[in-house]
Amino acid sequence: MTVSLIIPTYKAATFLPILIEALWRQTLKPYEIIIIDSSSSDQTVAIAQEMGCRVEVIPQSEFNHGGTRNRAARLAKGEILVFMTQDALPSDEFFLQKLIEPISQGTAVAAYARQIPYPDANPTEAFGRQFNYPAQSHLQTLAQLPYKGFKTFFYSDVASAVRAEVFWAMGGYPDWVIVDEDVYLCARLLRAGHTVAYAAEAKVIHSHNYSLSQQFRRLFDVGVFVDQAGDMLTGAKTSGEGLRFVRHMTMHLAQKGAWGWVLYGWLEAALKFVAYQMGRRHRWLPVSLKRILSLHRRFWGVAS
Repeated sequence: MTVSLIIPTYKAATFLPILIEALWRQTLKPYEIIIIDSSSSDQTVAIAQEMGCRVEVIPQSEFNHGGTRNRAARLAKGEILVFMTQDALPSDEFFLQKLIEPISQGTAVAAYARQIPYPDANPTEAFGRQFNYPAQSHLQTLAQLPYKGFKTFFYSDVASAVRAEVFWAMGGYPDWVIVDEDVYLCARLLRAGHTVAYAAEAKVIHSHNYSLSQQFRRLFDVGVFVDQAGDMLTGAKTSGEGLRFVRHMTMHLAQKGAWGWVLYGWLEAALKFVAYQMGRRHRWLPVSLKRILSLHRRFWGVAS
């Protein structure tokens, strides 16, 4: 099956040379690599063009997590759309082959990859990748919603693949949510009766050492998304998942004797909880405050 690979970029000059080289060296070579760039001021566009990518440049002010990806996807000719981010690096040459395997075999219509932290990831971030991206593959269906809750819709376009015809039948990504356009797409797919695969054998290296302030703002935006998603997330309970994460994180770090990171993890989790709850109730907040609390301040220039 032909694969169109889509990567939104912004000031990605330090990432692209190694990323694009790794993508062209895959055992399953992409039919095309489409870069959609938000008017980077560095050498992003020149590097992408020199390395054989199709490049579309948009004004930075027009970037939108869902809408920008849709815009690039409309240029694609492949039967499968693979979405990646500029800072996700395939761990080997089999990544693309393993990622689309559940789709090409007819097991699922979409799949997402396992994320392994970069070597410099701090202990709480490294554990988060391990917790959310286990070593075992699995399938996700709507039947799991009563006992898996929000995890039923867990999906990441840091590295994901979807049948193009199904993607467009679902309307593509929502272009009106602040973040988590990938989660919304997964929920829409499952509610339409489709199956989504977690392909643990398809691995990318990806992590962020966010500050506490960045974590707060990121979870505020997640809370906003949950409010925006409305009925699409009906039944997707989150209660208990945060406590389960903290419990497992505490045991993991304690076994390593990293007691300072245990305390840090507790503080981080508390801030995330507060931020998420504030995001869920963002309609009660003035736009000026939402711009301060959000990681995506430009979004609030056109939304209230």
